[in-house]
Amino acid sequence: MVFSASVMWLIAAVLLGIAELMASTFYLLVLAGAAVVSSGCAFMGVPFEWQIGIFAVLAIAGSVWVRRIRSIPTKSDATAHALQNMDIGQTVDVTEWNDNGRATVQYRGAQWEVRALEPSERLPGSFVIERVEGSVLYVRRAS
Repeated sequence: MVFSASVMWLIAAVLLGIAELMASTFYLLVLAGAAVVSSGCAFMGVPFEWQIGIFAVLAIAGSVWVRRIRSIPTKSDATAHALQNMDIGQTVDVTEWNDNGRATVQYRGAQWEVRALEPSERLPGSFVIERVEGSVLYVRRAS
């Protein structure tokens, strides 16, 4: 059984569409769409070299478009960032600093190591969390 070029492009489009359902990246969906357009070109009698060129141009343009769409920041991105970094901006009270410039505080029901961003700030008091790395809080003196 010999398949025509248009049927082969459609088979490729279906396989790419199924792969997209598993991957959910939208890039494979662009390739599937480009394969469908190439199938239409094959059905209309466009030479095979042109079919491949049309597929390539549509795949590249569609991939650039998907990349641009996915890079646009959304409100949900800001919310996700805030939820992942919910400690930033919170205050902790440091009662005593060790000789090595570190302290231990009770924060959110657990023991955390604290390091001051500025060595001159190693006095007891309230501090604002600037960043978190693992179980270490990097702090700056509260204003």
